[in-house]
Amino acid sequence: MEGEKTESGLSKEAESRLYNQLVRLGDMMGDGLHLEPGGRWISRDYRKVAKALGLLKETPMQKAAKSQRRDAIDERMIQRVKEVSCQKCGGELKQTRKGSKRAKCTKCPAKFQLLK
Repeated sequence: MEGEKTESGLSKEAESRLYNQLVRLGDMMGDGLHLEPGGRWISRDYRKVAKALGLLKETPMQKAAKSQRRDAIDERMIQRVKEVSCQKCGGELKQTRKGSKRAKCTKCPAKFQLLK
């Protein structure tokens, strides 16, 4: 059947393409190409493809660290949003989403990067 989904939520064609790409990248890593200058992209792509296939799972420690970072950003953004107003219209700013360092104006469509 066309468009069938697999466990990873991908179509069979997409999953087989990703597995082939994963094997190719793994072979390149086996040859040591990822250790050469300019070969860092191989490791990065391997990790992205493995994650897309559902082969990498987030550990509880990683989840906790991510949530702590997000909470710290949210606390700093609460203070920063109180300090700063919209540069275009003077309106109130609101954080775009949890863990984001961006804020948008509630009156106009302006967006600002408030933290680095």
